[in-house]
Amino acid sequence: MIKNIIITILILFSFTLQAHDFRDIVKTEGVEQRVALIIGNNDYTSIPHLKNPINDARLMRETLKKSGFSVIYKENAKIRDMKKLLKKFSYKIRKGGIGFFYFAGQSVNVDGKNYLIGTDALLDNKDYILHEAIPLNNIIKRMNDAHNRLNVIVSDTCRNTIAANTFHHNHFGRGVGKGLLSLPNTKGIFAAYSTANGELVRDGKSASHGILTKYLVQNLIKEGATIKEIFTNTKRDVYAHTDSKLNPSIYNQILKNFFFIIPANKQNK
Repeated sequence: MIKNIIITILILFSFTLQAHDFRDIVKTEGVEQRVALIIGNNDYTSIPHLKNPINDARLMRETLKKSGFSVIYKENAKIRDMKKLLKKFSYKIRKGGIGFFYFAGQSVNVDGKNYLIGTDALLDNKDYILHEAIPLNNIIKRMNDAHNRLNVIVSDTCRNTIAANTFHHNHFGRGVGKGLLSLPNTKGIFAAYSTANGELVRDGKSASHGILTKYLVQNLIKEGATIKEIFTNTKRDVYAHTDSKLNPSIYNQILKNFFFIIPANKQNK
């Protein structure tokens, strides 16, 4: 009897803590800034063009704006553009709140490191990769250095137009991996890849959007869904849509939760 009473008390205490945490999240989100950097690259100079990334970027821009984000946006960004945008974004998120980085386009891993590629990349020698692409670890470091409340990274890339046969006439083949690798230093960051480690994804033949972005947006606009629920449901939807062929990678290293759209009945409470 006493044991049952103790269990009941613990359950009620747990619910009380959850309700308190929920109220704190809603209160915080009502006043903190939200900043997003969105880049969509279709038109590459020396590697195959893509069809979906700009459509994906535009859709993500409109979705995040409706969720209260201030958006820094660029289509077909060259490497110089990407570096300038990242510097501006890094400065803004140092003021606190939520940072959201979204990139759709070409990516590659070289010698165990992940890179997001600018449209003017030549990719004729891997020794020049730092001059033609942004290391994903650089973005993660800038987000960590900001010490804001929460950061999100979405990489809708891993396009298999960047494969070994793309580089058979140059010096890029050795050390070039397929897809992106896992993220080792994502403390305080919620990150999502369009595919699992080492997998590849191709632009759809007729679809106007990448699969990850399509389902992510559908889940982002659901009122009251937490960030964990949004990405878990997106992973499930992509997996089901592709008959288990694509399995997005999710790296959850955040301690606090987040609503993209706060439940209407809780906003003023």
